[in-house]
Amino acid sequence: MRVLALSDVPLDSPRAHAINVIKTAGGFLRGGHEVLLCARAPRHASAQEALASLGEERLAVSLTHDTTPSEQDGGVAFGHEVARIAQELRPDLVYARHFHGAMACASLGLRTVMETHAYRGDPNPALLASLKATRSIGLTIVTISHRLREDYIQRGADPARVHIVPDGVDTDLFARPDDIGPTPLGDGPPAVLYAGHLYDAKGIPTMLEAAGLAGRSAWALHLVGGLDEDITRTAEIVRERGLDHVVIHGRVAHVRVPPYLWHASVLLLTPSAREASKDWTSPVKLGEYLASQTPVVCSDIPALRDWIPRDLVEWCEPDDPQSLADAIGRTLDLCDEIRADRACRALALAHRLSYRSRARAIVRCATGERPALRIGA
Repeated sequence: MRVLALSDVPLDSPRAHAINVIKTAGGFLRGGHEVLLCARAPRHASAQEALASLGEERLAVSLTHDTTPSEQDGGVAFGHEVARIAQELRPDLVYARHFHGAMACASLGLRTVMETHAYRGDPNPALLASLKATRSIGLTIVTISHRLREDYIQRGADPARVHIVPDGVDTDLFARPDDIGPTPLGDGPPAVLYAGHLYDAKGIPTMLEAAGLAGRSAWALHLVGGLDEDITRTAEIVRERGLDHVVIHGRVAHVRVPPYLWHASVLLLTPSAREASKDWTSPVKLGEYLASQTPVVCSDIPALRDWIPRDLVEWCEPDDPQSLADAIGRTLDLCDEIRADRACRALALAHRLSYRSRARAIVRCATGERPALRIGA
């Protein structure tokens, strides 16, 4: 099958949605399909360097000629450009993370699946037009939560054309090998690690407060990732509070992240419950954490309960530093039997969430089949 994957993002964007669409394109490729990825030119690297940083060197790419910033025209120009490419290529399937690109390709009579994580009640006119397009031109939509699916249907989408497919993981890259090599975390107390963006919504303030409660002898908090401005802001907070057992590693290329996860004692996935996204988030790092087989602490929010069995991780109250510190302590004290059982089941779940499985599920959605993917309690 010839697949055209498209998203209006620079090829080297650090944003989770950009990584997700590129890695999903790689999932189609590893599933035996012929794939062309259409995106914007990278800003700080060559196309090959950008792909290599994600472990997707084999992907063929088409970098659009349009230079109109998407925020100025809502992505209309990009939609016209990818429609021109699609008309020439005539792919068997279009996978789009872009409203106008998806509708333009569906209007050409091409089998098109559009992914969107647009929040409930999002007033974006392009989203509303896409929901209507499920009835008028046969556009198929995939999203990451049953709550988002229900919202889209209530706002006019055809229920038969809105499906749930969780975010994925590159299990070839993140699954723990027999030899995990030297640690990038240095010496010291047990490493409690978070990898991802440093937004408050991700629970960073709670992590820092929990580190302060635990003290420097119990464990060290390692933060991997973040945009430059968020790294600077977080580093200032760490200095002001004297948290010298908090280590900020900065942004790390995607292909270099796995050893950080393998060498940690505990991984943190603790989004805030103060954000509306608590009901539908499907973090890319979830699958990566599971594949690493390192014990995980999660905040008890609805979206994570949808995908994680109750006895697979330790849970804490969201936005509660003491609850988080206690959950980390329980995790560090896990007996070997429970630790081994969770590691085995976590890897099995990660394989269900692999990008190859994700691409296969999207193909099933495109052909009218509904993959049964609800996993959690």
